[in-house]
Order: sequence, then structure tokens, then C-alpha cells
Amino acid sequence: MIAWAFTVRTIDEVSRLVRALGKHRYVREVDHRLHWSVDSALAELPTFAPHASAFAARRCREPGLEIGSRDPSLWRAATADEVVLALEAFWNPSDAVDRYRERLALALAETGLEPSSHTPFCSPPDEPPHPELILLDWVLLPVDELDSERHAGALAAMEDSGEEVNPSAPIYQEGPILAEPELCRGADNGLLGGDFLIWSEEPYTYADYVFRGVTKAAKLADPPVGYRDL
Repeated sequence: MIAWAFTVRTIDEVSRLVRALGKHRYVREVDHRLHWSVDSALAELPTFAPHASAFAARRCREPGLEIGSRDPSLWRAATADEVVLALEAFWNPSDAVDRYRERLALALAETGLEPSSHTPFCSPPDEPPHPELILLDWVLLPVDELDSERHAGALAAMEDSGEEVNPSAPIYQEGPILAEPELCRGADNGLLGGDFLIWSEEPYTYADYVFRGVTKAAKLADPPVGYRDL
């Protein structure tokens, strides 16, 4: 995968970006997931309380549940709105933010895993920490499913580039690594301390066209930066 750096510094900008990435006309599927520890840390908030309660009940029913494992059921499907609310809780300055961060650390300590120690937004992409706490994934339509009128922009960009494409392959995209360091130390007074990277499979021109459109839809000040822009 290839990364594009989006210039977003505030939770409002992140919110607009996350929502725009899931609503444009090229997206086929959106898959956002929250780790159980996020629900546990934010259990006092109405959006997360039912999920935290359900997971606590599950732990009672399943005493052998390995809460620090990679079992996919330890993450639940979430909407973009739920993702944004979680990020706001951990990143926006408030009277409760320290409490949420402490509760997250306590929940993760229960897993017995070593705490993630990387600098926020600087985890090596080929060695992601475990567990990632918020997963952001999207799938774009394969090239051969693009409509000549509805998707003319990306089709023209690919034709002009002469880039070789696999017409039947969906294009998978992933958000940045969001683990404990990012949620607990990734924002200082509400301002993110690192680039918000979105990763995409090729074709480059297809992803770049989509990302530039998303930037406009999200009303961000600057376009994303891919490797061809450097």
C-alpha cells in the first residue's frame, strides 16, 4: 500500500475527513471497528455504554475469553459518527479527557500485553502495534465497475496517466494506526501532533483522484500529499 498524508490538525478536520472518505461515489464498502477497551474507557457516555455492558456480560459468560488476543470478535463494527465521538473524547480538551485516558490504560493493562511505546503517529506501518484500537477501512469500486459518466473523473485520470491497472480488483484503503499512544498522547490541547495517513492500494492515479475529491468535500485547506508530490 501507498500512503497519502492529509493535513488535519483538529478533531473537526479529522471528523470531516473520516465522514467524507465513507460517502463519495467511488466507495463500495466502509468498515470501521472499535476495540472493546475503547467502549470500556468511554462507558459513561451513552453511545458506548451498551457496548461496554454487553462485553462485560460476555466476559462473565466466557471466563476463558482471551481479551488480549487477535480474536476479531474483540472489535465491534462502528459508524463514522461513533468513531468521531471516540476521537473527540480522547483528543478534545475537557474535564473528562484524563479520566478516559486512564480508563483506557487500565482496560489495556487487563490484557497482560506490553503497552505500546511508539511515538504517536510514528509506528512502523509494517510492524503495527497490538491492539490497534480504532480500525478505519474502505473499499473502492474496481475499475471495471466504474460508470463512464458517474466516475468520469477517475477514469480520465487513469487514462491520461497510462498507468497499468487490474480492472477487476477492488481497491483497499486503510486509515492511520490508532493505538493507545495515538489516543492518549496524539493530541496536545486538541491539536494532532502528526500526519494523518491514509493508505491505499494502486492504481495511484485512481486513489489520488479520489483523495483530492475527498479533501474538497471535507473542506480541508490543503490537498493530500502522495509520493508523486514529493
